[in-house]
Amino acid sequence: MKIAVLSDVHGNLPALLKVLEDAKKRKTGRFIIAGDYCLSGAWPDECIETLKKLDCKHIIRGNEERYLEDLIGKDQSNWTDGQMQISYWNYRNIKTENLAYIFSLPTVLDLELSGVRLHVAHYSNAFIGDYELEKIGSAILAGKYAKTDVTPDILKEDIQTILENDPVFQRKITALEDGVYIFGHSHVQWSYKDKDRDLLLINPGSCGLPLDGIKNSIPYSVINISEDGHIGSEEIRLPFDKTEYVERLKKTTQYTEANVWSKVIVKELLTAREQLAFFLPFTEQYANKIGDPVRPFCVDTWEKAYEEWKKQDEHFR
Repeated sequence: MKIAVLSDVHGNLPALLKVLEDAKKRKTGRFIIAGDYCLSGAWPDECIETLKKLDCKHIIRGNEERYLEDLIGKDQSNWTDGQMQISYWNYRNIKTENLAYIFSLPTVLDLELSGVRLHVAHYSNAFIGDYELEKIGSAILAGKYAKTDVTPDILKEDIQTILENDPVFQRKITALEDGVYIFGHSHVQWSYKDKDRDLLLINPGSCGLPLDGIKNSIPYSVINISEDGHIGSEEIRLPFDKTEYVERLKKTTQYTEANVWSKVIVKELLTAREQLAFFLPFTEQYANKIGDPVRPFCVDTWEKAYEEWKKQDEHFR
């Protein structure tokens, strides 16, 4: 059995369609999708509609879905800040029935396929605590690979070296039962197969907004379950013209109505490196510096902080 695993679509319809097309060519029989379908790319409604129509899927929600759910019943006349413009735009541009669909999704799944137990959550802390973001998260890799052209082989070798030689990680996986553990959230593609057990951890990366330093490609993964129940996986990287995608994004209402957020996302896309984790604390420092206590950040503070942040080479690689 072959199972396509993807996560963190983030409104990137061209990337989603490319992954689904490739998975079909590889004759994958099922899909596991680990959350975050909106807030970044300008086609969240179309992405949700596409996933709803997908056959043989096991799908959960991510943290971005919660941000939109928190807006239910709120007075939209108060939606005047700058920081949350991307959430407001998504809430207003996703059909009511599609919002209801993503809000109805479970946060975790446990299932059995071909005799193998699979556990799905959006964030790896459900299985190994905060280890991933602290050791191999996108913000960590942005610093590590600041001056390095990353390839899939470099990324895989670096992560495997860390995981195989870290006693903390080894202790954490010892506590897990055999099976497959699937998660996303970090936007970093990686996997780990225990050499002595049928234990497999998989993060397929973000097909819509990869932040693992590998440019001009989008990731997803494929699980292979043999007839005798043994498990393995393959990490897939598909070529993707991010410059063309950015030009399309710039022509959308998201780009005009959530301009700062969209520009930061564009930077993340083109560099394949984390930027928001640097921009948000910078904005907090900027607001404190000018004596602005308003949160979420007002439009003026949000936009001026972005202009100042752009001047900081160490933050705007």
